[in-house]
Amino acid sequence: MENGTLPSTDKNDQIMAALAHLAIMLPMMGVVAPIVIWVTQKDKSHYVAFQALQAVIYQLLLFLGYLIGMGLYMCSIFTMAFTGSLVPDSSDLDPFALLGVFSPFIIMGLLMLFGVVYILYGIYASIRVFQGKDFRYAIIGKKLEKYLANNTVAAN
Repeated sequence: MENGTLPSTDKNDQIMAALAHLAIMLPMMGVVAPIVIWVTQKDKSHYVAFQALQAVIYQLLLFLGYLIGMGLYMCSIFTMAFTGSLVPDSSDLDPFALLGVFSPFIIMGLLMLFGVVYILYGIYASIRVFQGKDFRYAIIGKKLEKYLANNTVAAN
């Protein structure tokens, strides 16, 4: 695996791995496909199982980030309601009060940007594995590989 390509991957393995990553396009339900792929392929192909497990973790982190972001958004709505009444009608505006008024819009914009980047990275992963190249998500891939290696050694 010198240049990131795999020694021998079946085209079906590449398709299954790509579908596991591409499932990120299905909002809130995309995690089901990689779970099904992992369960059905874990004994047949180490490559597909690893890629599907990465996709599961990646998509669960997206969902967790979404929940945290929506919690922050709801808090910012309450902040806006509270600080909106504090903004005076004069031209001497407090910057913290303005931040409180605009914080829901800032948070929603950041959530949308974060979501688009997250989905594009998942699509990139899908393209890479469909081309027969090995793919590891930035932090998830190495940690998952180390975890699986430790558990495989412990099981034997």
